[in-house]
Formats: sequence, structure tokens, C-alpha cells
Amino acid sequence: MMRAMPTPNLLLITTDQQSATMLGCTGNPLVQTPHLDALAADGVRFETAYSAQPLCIPQRCSWYTGLMPHQHGLTFNLRGKEVEAPTMMGRIFREAGYATGYSGKWHVMVPEDDRERHGFDWMSNLRSNGADVGIAPDFDRFLSEKDDRPFLFSASYNNPHNICEAARGGPFPDGEPGLPENLGQLPPLPENFAIPDHEPTVIREVQKRYGARNYPVHHWDETRWKLHRWFYNRMVEMVDAHIGNLLKVLHRHGLENETLIVFASDHGDGNAHHHWNQKQSLYDESARVPFIICKPGSGLQVVNRSHLVNTGIDLIPTLCGLAGIEVPDHLDGTDWSGVLQNSPPSHPPDHLVVETEFGTFGEPAGIMGRAVRTTRYKYSVYSKGEHREFLADMEEDPGETLNLAGDPAHADELEYHRNLLKAYIAETGDVFSLEAIP
Repeated sequence: MMRAMPTPNLLLITTDQQSATMLGCTGNPLVQTPHLDALAADGVRFETAYSAQPLCIPQRCSWYTGLMPHQHGLTFNLRGKEVEAPTMMGRIFREAGYATGYSGKWHVMVPEDDRERHGFDWMSNLRSNGADVGIAPDFDRFLSEKDDRPFLFSASYNNPHNICEAARGGPFPDGEPGLPENLGQLPPLPENFAIPDHEPTVIREVQKRYGARNYPVHHWDETRWKLHRWFYNRMVEMVDAHIGNLLKVLHRHGLENETLIVFASDHGDGNAHHHWNQKQSLYDESARVPFIICKPGSGLQVVNRSHLVNTGIDLIPTLCGLAGIEVPDHLDGTDWSGVLQNSPPSHPPDHLVVETEFGTFGEPAGIMGRAVRTTRYKYSVYSKGEHREFLADMEEDPGETLNLAGDPAHADELEYHRNLLKAYIAETGDVFSLEAIP
């Protein structure tokens, strides 16, 4: 049994656009992530963790407010609009007696200098491209400069987000991923590379509409798709190396035994599954993300396959639980901190909702989607299109290749998931139209 530590330090490590399977410890033989694997070996890794919304700004605003995107008001990547929230992560911990620090990608729609509002008193290196290399040195400076309070430090990495640039032909502001020596080194295509029959029609309409900027894949052959996957693997390995440097800083300061670590990514990438690159779709490759709670030195190495985690709204309650501080009353997320003591919540959620909205940066397309994930099934529906729904049996078909929405044998499951979504819309004031749900 692990000994309880005094008020722990908290290190939050986040990446951008890293799918749940893009870790070596998940059994992925195509990517080497020794430092992230080490976190999983000393903690609990959740298999069914999802973004609140698979897009940068909406999900990041959810992380730092504990609210779903339709609640905090940022349902798309928009400039000039500020997040709406009673309080935010840094402020919660500062008021609880923590020294708060932040380095790296921001994309949280609160002015950086409004420290009273977001609550991070020590901030540096607030940029996207090029930020990764500076995060470990920033963490070193933060630890050297802070007082004797426990700390919450958010290390916000940009990669593997540069896979977006790889699709466009570069450049690569966080480092060149390199090319294989020969085509035989390229990774294989995924088993679910094909576009599913009876896919919601709006997915390909959006892909065609925004092809030049977001989805320049129309003329790609299989070799080009494989090269895309090569780049993605290398960018994940690059960010893992940077995270290794961050963990070395923690070790040099002798704080490993006093620090708990949480790792997550804001969303994933299509990575050639379903002929998709980028995010925004409700397929698991975009929406399902890694989520690890780590106690260094514990040797726990637990894989949690039974619980559903919404990382957007569960992050703040979980950090509060790790710190032993009260969760703000207005937050509905789940505290997963007890899993370190083999004590999950007594009444864990039996479903979660993922939101999405299509478009390109600053230009929403007026097309929304929602997914309801239950223990076995995943139901997705989009606000427009001739065919709008997709129901997948995630036990039998984790690659979401067979749409069961039109199968009479699954009519009851379809209606059950429709009703879950309708209840969510009514209870949370979601802006998704009930009329879009058949």
C-alpha cells in the first residue's frame, strides 16, 4: 500500500493531437515513447478517455474551466472571444495555497496577463510553434524561483500537432521529423483505412470543402498516407523526448517523491484511419486520448479499461482530489484521483458526451456533431446531412467500420443512445438541436 504524502506537488503534462493509441505502452509497435511509458508504469492509464471536444481551443478551455464547450462558450477555434467561467484551474489552486506555473502552448481564451482570472502567476514561453524545447528549462527556472509552497505546473507541449504541417508539406517549427531511408520502413495502413459504408455524409463534404487548408488528402495514394503515419510517429517520439527532459528536471530538484503527475492530450489525429487526417470528427482516432495519473516510484502499472473519462471536465476534479482540496460546486466532472489507491468513484459515469463543430480556423461551418459513449456502444450524430447517424459496437468493432444505425437488431440500442443525448441537451443547455436527432 502506498504511503500518503503531504500536500503533493502537481505536474500537469499535456500534448497536442496525440491519439490514445500513440504510446508504446498501449501495444503500438510503431512508436517508441519510453518516458510516457514510464509514467504509465508508475500509475493508472485509462483506455476509454475522451476529449470534451476534439479541437484545440474548445478542449483546452474545458481543461482549465472544467466546463463543456457549449458551457464555456468556445465551441470552435475562434480569436477575439473570451471563455466564460466562474473560476479557472490556476485560480482554484492558487487560492488553495499552491504556487502556480505555466509554460508552452496556451490557446486558452483568457488574456495571458489576466492572472487574477486564470490564476497562473508564473508564465513563460506562451506560444505554439517552437514552444516545446523551452518547457523543461522553464520548469527548472520555476522550481528555482518559487517559494516553499507546493506547486501546480502546467507543461503544455505543441507536438505532435505539427502533423498538420506535415499534411500541408511543412515547415516543421518544432523540429524536422526526417524521412525514412527507404519505403520499406513506412508503417502499414491501419485496418480501418477504408471509408465505412453508410458513413454520415457530412464528414466527406467537410473534407472536400476544407481540403486545401485542413485535409489536403484527396489525391494521396497509399504511399503518401503511409508517409503521413511515419511523420506522426516521429513527432510523437520527439515530444516524448522533450517530456523526458522535463522529468529529468523534476529528478534533479529531488521532488519525484513529492509530486503527482497527470498526462493527457487535447485530442487525437485521424492518422489515415477512415481516410482521415486532422481532428474534429467523432471517430475514436480524433476523440479518444491518453490519460495517465502517475505516482512516481509506485510501480502501479494499472490499465483501467472499465471506466469512461471525459478529460475536458474531469481534469480539474481529479487534480483537486490529488491535492485534497474541495472541487468547486458548479463543476460536474468526476474525480479519478482515488484510482491511485485502488478506490475508483463509487458511482462512476455510465456514459459521456463528446461535442464537435466543423470548419477551419476562425470559420465555423455551421455543422455540429455529438457522440454518446457508453460501456459498449458509441453513437454519433451530426446536425446536417442526408445520413447523420453512426452506431458502433466498440467491443466487436473498435475501428468503427460497421454502422449499426440502420440495423433492426440494434434499434433499441439506437433509441437508448438517442435518448441519452436528448437528456444531456436538456440538462446542460447544450446548443445542439434536438431536431437533428431522428
